[in-house]
Amino acid sequence: MYSYLKDTTLAGFLLPALSKAKGKAQTMHCLNNARQLTLAWLMYPDDHEGRFSPNYSNQIGGWVSGFLDYVGSNSDNTNLQYLIAPEFAKLGPYAGSQGIFKCPSDRSAVKFSFVPHPRVRSYSMNFAIGNPAEDGALPLGSGWKIYRKTSDLVAPTPSNHWVTMDEHPDSVDDGSFLVDLESRDLGAQLVSFPANYHGNGASVAYADGHAVVHRWRDEHTLYPNLYCGCLSSYAVNGFFKESPNNPDVAWLQERTSSR
Repeated sequence: MYSYLKDTTLAGFLLPALSKAKGKAQTMHCLNNARQLTLAWLMYPDDHEGRFSPNYSNQIGGWVSGFLDYVGSNSDNTNLQYLIAPEFAKLGPYAGSQGIFKCPSDRSAVKFSFVPHPRVRSYSMNFAIGNPAEDGALPLGSGWKIYRKTSDLVAPTPSNHWVTMDEHPDSVDDGSFLVDLESRDLGAQLVSFPANYHGNGASVAYADGHAVVHRWRDEHTLYPNLYCGCLSSYAVNGFFKESPNNPDVAWLQERTSSR
């Protein structure tokens, strides 16, 4: 009996420590993925006259292709060619591995014949970088810049200008992460939602190639990971969530684009 209690007590100490160690390892893995994706993004202009890879919203042939959801019949959810094949994914040849497109903490999956299959992508790219839209296009707002080539990276500075980020599993769909730059303070709103896998934070990689975990501060940003297309999920409720005076929105706005 004493031995059983001793083993149980020991397990009670070890399990939280093992869980914490696993979480730290997944965070480091996710950070490395975000960094590798951004390094691929940095290599692309060398072969394309200084121009960034296209960053389309829900079109074929961007930095990635495909639209993720929770519909089992949607093959985009599991199509690795949309990440690595050059005719679909311009960064594919530079990325080197399909694995760097998925955060290890992302458990999102779709069911085919009642069998769950992991979705292929966790990361999105800043809408204001490489997008074919005109400057000031929605949802950026009037006068905000879209960055199309390396010489455009002046403000924000590369070390303060985010490029890729792991997006909330119920928000990630196409390859673009949208930030409303026009609506601020009391009128602030979240369009795309960031992931919160890593101690309420997301892996964020910047235009100079470094990556860090940024932790969100507002409860409205920390949307639960429901991993479903159910009625209570973000995916069903849609975009543009009012979030007055949200410091996380202000943080994103400062690092997304400039006038």
